[in-house]
Amino acid sequence: MKKMILLLSCLILVCAQASSIMAQDSMPSEQAEQTTKVGGVKSLEDRIKQLEDAIKRQPESDKWYDRIQISGLIEVEASHGKTDLKDPAEEDEKTSDLDLSTVELVVDAKIAEHVDGHVMFKYEEDDLFVDEGFIALVGTETFPAYLIAGRQYIPFGNFDTHFVTDPNTLILGETNEGSAVAGYRFGGEMVDVSVGAFNGSAKERGKDDIIDSFVGSIVVTPFEKLIFGASYTSNLGGSDTFNTVVVDPDNLDSLVGGWSAFVSFKFLERFKLIGEYVGALDNFKDGEIYDAADPKERKPSAWNAELGVTIIDNLELAVRYDGSDDGGPDFLPESQYGVVLNWGLFKNTNLAFEYLHGEFEDDAQETDSFIAQLAIEF
Repeated sequence: MKKMILLLSCLILVCAQASSIMAQDSMPSEQAEQTTKVGGVKSLEDRIKQLEDAIKRQPESDKWYDRIQISGLIEVEASHGKTDLKDPAEEDEKTSDLDLSTVELVVDAKIAEHVDGHVMFKYEEDDLFVDEGFIALVGTETFPAYLIAGRQYIPFGNFDTHFVTDPNTLILGETNEGSAVAGYRFGGEMVDVSVGAFNGSAKERGKDDIIDSFVGSIVVTPFEKLIFGASYTSNLGGSDTFNTVVVDPDNLDSLVGGWSAFVSFKFLERFKLIGEYVGALDNFKDGEIYDAADPKERKPSAWNAELGVTIIDNLELAVRYDGSDDGGPDFLPESQYGVVLNWGLFKNTNLAFEYLHGEFEDDAQETDSFIAQLAIEF
């Protein structure tokens, strides 16, 4: 119930501000746009914009090196965390670290007028791997259809955030798989509808290893500062992080679908509101997630609400309140709140300071984390 109240509150605020924002968009403004944070979590919206920018770029010649565009990201993090275990028989835990947390190297190749190739190499948690690799076929202005085939983040959820740490919604729903996604845009770029298919990491017991998972989404951008949408996946158990707490992902009683709804809204030139919900459409059977001895059927869901304000052109402050239902004793916090300060030191350079406090199901534990992150994009 509280998740629906969250989304309704976001939509009420959108409706209350929409008319005035549309009027402001039609007039020039002397105030700077809200700071775009370098580093941290990339929303689906950010990924799409990066791909669109690469596709729209016109190469200077047909030579191969003029058709290649290289970009990337480097993040260095210092962190300190404390876990207060409520069981008096267990000692509390403290951790701290300072290390290179993420490196991304993105190569976009303009093959032909309607054909692009995209590869992203990623270093994370001491592993180097291909995070994305796909071919994009794009239509024309009169026929704005597209097809993206290869390893990609399927269009489920949006996961926009001001923070360094992933929101609960991303942890539950983000899915990177080999897939084919086809879409069409209506009204210019106002409405984007897409559908796709993939072979998910969670399987139904006794079924063959086949393409049996599907995704669909609709994203609406009525004007530049507002974006909202909804999406569906037939295989929530196959999402990247959630799949790690599925006890036996190859032998589920049945695949469990999921749905997502989100809104991201900039207003009064300095504020940005984010609201998102991700949830299962049915129950996982007892013992299928978290713990084989768990006697409960579970229907996990997660939500995230954030409000950010640009204090000055290169300084942003944001607050988060997110949580979950059926998130397990140590997977997703039942409630979590925190604050982050993003400071744009130089062009494409961001220094972030973040604090989060989380409380888990059945008062099993409480966590406090502090992160300082220095990130650059190129």
